[in-house]
Amino acid sequence: MDELMNELKHLGLSDKEASVYLASLELGPASVQDISHKAKINRATTYVMIEALSERGLLSTFVKGKKRFYAPESPDRLISILRVQQKELEEKEKEFAKSLPLLLALYNAEGAKPQIRYLEGPEGLRSLRQTFEKLDGEFVQILSIDDALATRELMEESPKHVSALRQAKTSYRILAVLDKAEPKDIPDMGEGEIKMIPFSEFPHHGEITIRGNHVFLFSYRSAVLAVVIVSKEVADTARALFELAWKGAKEYQSRIDK
Repeated sequence: MDELMNELKHLGLSDKEASVYLASLELGPASVQDISHKAKINRATTYVMIEALSERGLLSTFVKGKKRFYAPESPDRLISILRVQQKELEEKEKEFAKSLPLLLALYNAEGAKPQIRYLEGPEGLRSLRQTFEKLDGEFVQILSIDDALATRELMEESPKHVSALRQAKTSYRILAVLDKAEPKDIPDMGEGEIKMIPFSEFPHHGEITIRGNHVFLFSYRSAVLAVVIVSKEVADTARALFELAWKGAKEYQSRIDK
């Protein structure tokens, strides 16, 4: 019975509504006095619960002789309640979708201080990838390929992430820092350009990625740690440093190509 009570409450019925409905199902057509006794709720409150259940279409009433009886509707009626709730949820989602751009604008608004988030572990990485995939435009990245390949949390869902970027035809430029890793180890994400730098020339552990006004900083040395900075000024500065590194990487790329 407790399990049924919980299921009814999940549908939005209160404790007392659920008790009255279950009592009515067991009794069949019954007087308010009998329902009240069965549900262990006082008579006045039972009347209120019956009215609420009647409005939901779960109870009906009829008069026999001089006495009024209340009869439960089939539990199939509960499916209708779920459908109504689903429809209401869809309508709320549509209304919320209209407000979402404004909320995102506020969230990404540039103020005196940049927005900073710190995340760690697989869940944090998953959240950041979802954020990253929703951004627009080219991304630029400096990535230690060896560290990335050695990080289990990073690689577990990497194919899904790479596929999402490829399907979105995301443009990118990557400075890939290689030690023992080889160029073939770098995933093909589609429409981008990659330059390779030997680890000896750029001893870098982790990742720096810039997209839009977001700067993503990752460390893979012991566990996945990430810091996200949302700031146009910081992103522009990081992007300018990347451009310098990108131009300087020509020399190393020509060596590798040879």
